[in-house]
Amino acid sequence: MVRRILALKLRMGLFENPRRPDRQRQAQVIACPAHRAVNLRAARESLVLLVNTGVLPVNADKLRKIAVIGPNADHELAQLGDWSLGSSQQPSASGKHPRACTTTLLDGIRARVPDSVTVTYAPGCSVRTGDTSQVADAVAACANADVIVLVLGDDLPFIGEGHSTATLELLGGQRALLEALAALQAPLVLALVNSKPLVLPPAAECAAAIVECFNPGMQGGNAFAELLFGDFNPSGRLTISFPRHVGQQPMCYSQVRGQHGNEYADLDQIPRFAFGFGLSYTRFEYSALRLISTCLAPGEALELEVELHNCGAREGTEVAQVYLSDLVTSVTWVNQSLIAFQRVTLAAGERRVLRFSIAQERLTLVDAYEKRRVEPGEFEVAIAASANDRGALRARFVVSGEPFSFAGIPGASMLRS
Repeated sequence: MVRRILALKLRMGLFENPRRPDRQRQAQVIACPAHRAVNLRAARESLVLLVNTGVLPVNADKLRKIAVIGPNADHELAQLGDWSLGSSQQPSASGKHPRACTTTLLDGIRARVPDSVTVTYAPGCSVRTGDTSQVADAVAACANADVIVLVLGDDLPFIGEGHSTATLELLGGQRALLEALAALQAPLVLALVNSKPLVLPPAAECAAAIVECFNPGMQGGNAFAELLFGDFNPSGRLTISFPRHVGQQPMCYSQVRGQHGNEYADLDQIPRFAFGFGLSYTRFEYSALRLISTCLAPGEALELEVELHNCGAREGTEVAQVYLSDLVTSVTWVNQSLIAFQRVTLAAGERRVLRFSIAQERLTLVDAYEKRRVEPGEFEVAIAASANDRGALRARFVVSGEPFSFAGIPGASMLRS
């Protein structure tokens, strides 16, 4: 192990140039325009639109007043998340991340709206305490607002290593704040700034839109404001499942067969928001799924085609996902696994045939002898917009011959357009 590490350092030239901190170089590179542009792009692509009844995107030119409420609306450290300067993982002597380097959601909205729009702000409550004395001020700040943006989530004491919580529900006074604003007449946009999946209370059903921001980083506020006002079409997808109740845990899209089920508990395993899920400002439809071959020889790639149609009124990016189910296995195995995906941008009305070529090593399981292999038999492949997409297109194929072993873990190069 030491030899490999030293060999890598040698190849990198670290013995000749240890690359110690260079203040002049830091001033030139850190937060340079090119890096900030990449930061903003990453934030845009990570935002996930979970609910939209039609309130988004907001037409800023028709706004008179927008209320921005919530403990995480202007909380830069909550927006940066765990392991940032100021979190418990860093020594207090290190200080905290400079406030001026981060654009909060409130900052982003203020910078984006026309001067004619009034932006009011109130934290409304704290994530850390159950005090609800500020809720009345938040309600007052929403008076005559055309849109309310409520920013909830979690905070540094409840995230990261050594900071697990016994619940996934909204902490502090957030539930009371959400209930109070849900009772108002203005359209409510719920934005979540958090580091883990949350269990949302019934009042969240009153939200006209829900946007999952996670920890969107220094440019997160700009990205959120752009999404809010339709400057770009959201394309983020969930990489985790959001349960309806903490009692559903463990919850992941690739459950082993028979886990929990409908008789184990008084709640099924259907998540509130599924792995791979995310909405757009346009609509996509899949059709004409075709397998190039329905009988694969050992080691032969799985090839398939599907037609994707942007049937909405604006350009958008879809994440086409391919899931696999090995129908009969010699060992307990997952009910489905993601084996390929493509991010595809289509103009309004455009159709395109997507081609997937998936190495057979993606079809493997680990058998009772700890060997990674493909077992011959019948498989089902589904192409869908999420792991729980009821409209998924499905097809079956067979792998023939004897069990075919692969060394190591399936590789990442699993598809081509």
